[in-house]
Amino acid sequence: MPAARPRQKDRLTAREVQTASRPGRYPDGNGLVLEISQSGTKAWRYRFRLHGKEGIYTIGRYPDISLAKARAAAEDARALVAAERSPVHHRQAEARTTAAARIAEAVTLGHVAELWFAAAEAEGVWSTSHAEKTRGRIDNHLAPTALWKMPIAEIRVSDLAALLDRLHAAKPDTCKKVRMILSGTFRYAAARELVNGDPVAVTRPGSGMRRKKLTRNLAAVTELNELGDVLRRIELATASWQVKAALRLMAYSAQRPGRVIAARWDEFILEPREGARWTIPRELQKNSDVGRPDHVVPLAGEVVDWLLTLPRSGSFLFPSDLTDSGHITVNAPSKLLNRGLRLKGIHTPHGFRASFSTIANSTDRADGTRRFDRDDIEHVLDHEIRSETALAYDRRRALPRLRAILEWWGETLTAARRRT
Repeated sequence: MPAARPRQKDRLTAREVQTASRPGRYPDGNGLVLEISQSGTKAWRYRFRLHGKEGIYTIGRYPDISLAKARAAAEDARALVAAERSPVHHRQAEARTTAAARIAEAVTLGHVAELWFAAAEAEGVWSTSHAEKTRGRIDNHLAPTALWKMPIAEIRVSDLAALLDRLHAAKPDTCKKVRMILSGTFRYAAARELVNGDPVAVTRPGSGMRRKKLTRNLAAVTELNELGDVLRRIELATASWQVKAALRLMAYSAQRPGRVIAARWDEFILEPREGARWTIPRELQKNSDVGRPDHVVPLAGEVVDWLLTLPRSGSFLFPSDLTDSGHITVNAPSKLLNRGLRLKGIHTPHGFRASFSTIANSTDRADGTRRFDRDDIEHVLDHEIRSETALAYDRRRALPRLRAILEWWGETLTAARRRT
């Protein structure tokens, strides 16, 4: 399209812009052009060159955009080009931000919470029981509140703190789980640019003070021959099959005693044998951070074969009619080791984790290099690792390595147990 006015006139006047009618380009200087189409529509455009390529930035139509406003917009665009930024891309980014803000204004906490729950359930990272409990907490403790219908972008930390403080005063454990649900919901929203971050992270129900924990090393046998002797003595002990079987699973899985005694059949997948695993819901683990997935424990082949021989008489692997919980108590395995086998001060149920860690970490290949990665061993134990490498640790991709460790551990324990 040819220029419609002589080049020697450097600037347009307001009168010229108003009266111009012939289709063509009317330069105002420094890249700003008034273009008139065949239909008579007038539009302001800024023509620029960036990274060796020509670009056209449409400022808007006349008379919606006056000459003065067009010059001001062209000046802003010129500054972006000087900073090696495209004014076209800048406008697109602003439009996306504005659209996201409008969407966020209309999206409630309840809407996002339902999307988060559906996504997590579809991914299959939860056990059936964990999904049911999470659904119940949403329905009972979040859906009835005023927060449920509030736009999620408008919810403040003080709003969340008020809810969590009330819940903490009545049901501290439930409060912890609801806080995890809220955090998951806000993280989901933040990933979709509905909010800027997770305000739940800075809330701490109650006073925020924590009782100082006294830590001590629990007794553990860390020599393989001695560990095999312990396992043989457990097999021959006079005790219920549930207690002896629980100790065996503690030894072979290297999981915490509290989780083993309360293990449920619906947490286990035993077929196919090469993909067998035990999935412990994150909320039941010592580290119950909602940002971490459920803890997956690959099961060695011989562990699968042994589990299939256990009697099934309910939801729990190690049931008991003598307790309110429906399973054996965490004290029962300790009592057998301490009193029945006289191992007090020598080995504890929790000591099987130390046995696994010590022996796995000290096992080398023939060339003297470590056989197993230290982080993989820590992830079998579900320990929290704060190193930089752990931040990028992909648990799903690591599962074959974890399975290899536990297959080796199962074979090693069985060989030690059968050795006389």
